[in-house]
Amino acid sequence: MIRLAKALHRRLLPFLLALSLVCLFMPVHAESYQPGTTLLRSLTHNCPNTGVMLPETFSPYQTTYLLTVASWVSRPTFTPVAMDPNAVILVNGQIVRSGDTSQVIPMTDQPQAVTIEVRNGTGSTVYTVYLQRRPSERRTRVSAGYIQNIYLKGTTWHIDADLVTVKYSGTDYSSGDLSTFTNNKVEHYDYEVDPNCIFYYGTKASCIRAYNIFTFMNTYLQYGSSLYTIVYIEDKIVSVFPYGADY
Repeated sequence: MIRLAKALHRRLLPFLLALSLVCLFMPVHAESYQPGTTLLRSLTHNCPNTGVMLPETFSPYQTTYLLTVASWVSRPTFTPVAMDPNAVILVNGQIVRSGDTSQVIPMTDQPQAVTIEVRNGTGSTVYTVYLQRRPSERRTRVSAGYIQNIYLKGTTWHIDADLVTVKYSGTDYSSGDLSTFTNNKVEHYDYEVDPNCIFYYGTKASCIRAYNIFTFMNTYLQYGSSLYTIVYIEDKIVSVFPYGADY
């Protein structure tokens, strides 16, 4: 029995030594940190539906993140939770209690860096979240007006139109309902023409596509009116076609 115990001891001793070394150098998880640490346990924001943060999962050991939010988001906040509740947390220099919501971060269209500093004793850890808005969707607008002039400025074509006031029976132009217009005074609006602009002439009921802007310039007045519907994306004209009220 004694010889068997000694044999087992000789066989198990190397295994026990190896196990002790593995435990000695094994990374310590966040939950096992003792008071005095300057790490965060978690960091969340108030834009879960539109915000995309990279890396996606917060780690106490990852100190740099990129948070992209929708173009209309204007009041993002952060909620930091410290591993040591006695640690002092500062968000952009303002003290925030662990687990509380930070002050609102004023948003602009420019990227900005938000710093979350965790202080404990003489130590500190700084987390940085680079915050930015996603580009807004390009706005599409529709108007109507009398074309006054089509001219070349440098290498860019422009259209000068006297815009009219359009009233729709439905909610908007795309509903296809009847429409009427008034033009009490001349209001000149000058817009740049997109290089890929599509031109139509003729009548609303029978449009003819122009091969290019030169064809349009030579034909748009031949059908009794210079009143056209103008489609913009941002501030560039992308389509021009005959206006037809009450069709």
